[in-house]
Formats: sequence, structure tokens, C-alpha cells
Amino acid sequence: MRKPYYGWVIVGVSFLIGFTESGVYQNILSIFMKPMVDELGWSRASVTGAIAFGSFCGGILALAIGPLVDKYGPRMLTFWGVFFLSLGLGSLMYVQRLWELYLFFGGGRMIGVGVLSLASSVAIANWFIHQRGRAMGIKGIGERLGSALLPPMVQFLILALGWRMAWGVLGGVVFLISGIPALILLRRRPEDMGLLPDGVSPVPTRETARTSSETSPIGKEQSEECDPFWTREQAIHTKAFWILSVVSCLIPFVQGGINFHLYPFLTDQGFSQTIAVLVLTTTAVSGMVGSVLWGMLTERFTLQTVMAVNLFGGGLIFLALYGTVLFQITGPLGMSTVFVLASLHGLFHGGRNPMVAILWASFFGRRSMGSIFSLINPFYFTANAIGPIFGGFCFDLWGSYRFPFLVFVGVFIFSGAISARMRAPVHSGSAAASSRHPV
Repeated sequence: MRKPYYGWVIVGVSFLIGFTESGVYQNILSIFMKPMVDELGWSRASVTGAIAFGSFCGGILALAIGPLVDKYGPRMLTFWGVFFLSLGLGSLMYVQRLWELYLFFGGGRMIGVGVLSLASSVAIANWFIHQRGRAMGIKGIGERLGSALLPPMVQFLILALGWRMAWGVLGGVVFLISGIPALILLRRRPEDMGLLPDGVSPVPTRETARTSSETSPIGKEQSEECDPFWTREQAIHTKAFWILSVVSCLIPFVQGGINFHLYPFLTDQGFSQTIAVLVLTTTAVSGMVGSVLWGMLTERFTLQTVMAVNLFGGGLIFLALYGTVLFQITGPLGMSTVFVLASLHGLFHGGRNPMVAILWASFFGRRSMGSIFSLINPFYFTANAIGPIFGGFCFDLWGSYRFPFLVFVGVFIFSGAISARMRAPVHSGSAAASSRHPV
């Protein structure tokens, strides 16, 4: 009997790392924002600036971390990343000045986006090719689970212990969840353990050949066509790199703005804090399903088409959610509609981040994904930071989220149009696209 493929252990650890990352997501800071602003006298825009600071620094850090992950693997980088992230969150217990928020939360977010997010995505891309969609989707469940469990936990801790102790408990939880598993279990690539991606037998048998042919979306095509190899220098000279970069930056701009400002928008419209947290939790729980669902769809249909459908649908669903809350449809029907739309919003939202990583790995290959994917990280996370700042600035200026939310919907639609027209890059002199995954 064959041993279970070790790649699924990598997926499990990446799942836990995804949970850890959610400790520095926008929706977590948004729950802390009101009590911190009330006590310390800061503005909403200044608080969101900590996200921008951490995101920008994390993107710069990723430029150096990417090649290191390719060369040495994610194990020690991830462990120390979790350690310092937890230390930063715990230190927020003692924050008194705005620069301390930037140092502790911004520094933690820098590690989250510059080390943990990159390392876990590269790890999964290295261990899977044909089953990469579902593997990335399972990792995404960890992020969504953190987004589902941490907000109500944080809200409870704030009400019971105060916002300072809540930061301390959050820091401890984050370290216990993923620090030790990452240190013990993470490995660089399957080849380092005498294995091959997807658990394919190093010595093909008639049965494994038949199974691979039946389950692989590219059938019997040569493996190098579904796992291309591009260097950094080659990648940046392709049209696909720049188009994919644009899409990769527009998506976090919208998601960052919505994630951070949805909670204060709901409470501003008269929803209680408890109901607002339940809406965020509903979005996160449905995002778990969406993460795997959209990941598996990428194994069956063209990646670009799946992404375009997700973006178009996501824009329309968020527009409907915004309108329902804004016009305050009363009664059980109105509240039910809000939760249904929040579920659909999470279903679509949960698939986008895994699909971005899958697109990069499928277009440019797994062996240098850290080096290439990290090139876009400074712009990706800067856009992710600009979204909340843009929303906060518009609110401070007009006292309403109407303009930024409508802009977010427009960007969704525009990104979907670009995604539908993306094409995989082709190596010079090659008759076929360097990535045909999937057809």
C-alpha cells in the first residue's frame, strides 16, 4: 500500500499558516479601530495607514524572500516569520502612540504578506501541478477560517477584557496555531524527498499512467508543457507578465478596501456590533467553500475564464449587498437578504487569492515561482493597502462610503474584462503555450 502523499502535509501546514495570516487582515484591525480611535483620538484614515505601511514594506521584503524560498525552502523563514508576527501583535497591548501601531501591527503585516503568504503559496505550487487548484483552495480555507473565527473571538475579548488584552491573546493564538508545525513539517520540494509533484510514482506503472491520464486536465501532454520554467529576466519581457500584474494589483485594491470598511459601514448603517461581526463571519465561512470550489474549477476550465466569471459575479453581488444595506430593507426579509448576499460575496471572494497564485504558477512554472511572484508583491500589497486608505479618505471627506464602494464595483468589472483576454506566455521558438493548464 502506498504511503499518503507528503504534499498534503504541506497543504495542512499551509492551511495553518493561512489562519495565521488572517491575524493581520483588514477585518481584524477594523474591529479594533473604533475602541482604539475612541481612546487614543486617532482618525480612521491614520489607522488604515498602518495597513499601508505594512503592506508596502512586506512587498519590498518579498523581493528578497522570493529567491530565498526557491533556494532554501520555506521552513525556517516561515517559523521566524510567525514568531515575529506574534510578537508584534502581542506588543499592541502597550500601544500609546500612532507610530507604535505602525511598528507593531505594520511590522506584523509586513511579515505576513512578505514572508508567510509568499512562502506558503510557493510551497504548494512546488508540490502540486495537476491538483494545484484544490491544494491552493484548501490553503485558502485556512485564511477564510481565520477570518471567520478570529473576528468573533476578538469582539468577545474586547467586550470581556478590553482591546489591549485582546491584542495580547491574539498574538499568542497566532503563534500556537502555525509556528511549531511549520518548523517540524515544512519541506522545499517533493524531489528533495525522492518524490514527484502530485504524488506521481517515480517509476510509472500501468495503473498510475492510466490514473494520471484520467485525472489530469491535460491528459498525456508532456509534463514540461504544464510546468514551464521561466527566469525572472525572461518573465518580465512577456506581455502576459504585465497583464497578469495589472489584474493581480486591481484585485487586492478592491478586496482590501471592502474587507476593512465593511464592518464600520454596517455599524454606521445601524447594525449592531454583534450582527456586523456575524455578517463578516458569514462571509468568511462561505469563503471556505468558495476557496475549494473555485480552485477545483480551475482544474476543469480555462483559468482566465474562471477568474473573469468570478470578478464579474463578485462585482454584481457586492453592489447588491451594498444597496440592500444602504436602503435598509426592514424586517426578516431584509436581514435574510443581507446574509444571503454576504454568503454569495464570500463564496466569490474566497476563490480569488488562490486563483491569483495558481495563474502565476501555471503561467511561469513552480521552480522559480518565488523569484517571479515576488516581483509583483510590492505592487500587489501596496494596492491592497491603498484600498482601505482610499475608502477611509473618502469617508473622512464626504461622511459616506457611497463613492469608494461604487468605484470598487467598477474595478471588479474592469478586472474581469482584462482577465477574459489574458493569454499564457510562450517561450521563443515554442510552438505551444508554455502553460496549457487547464484546457
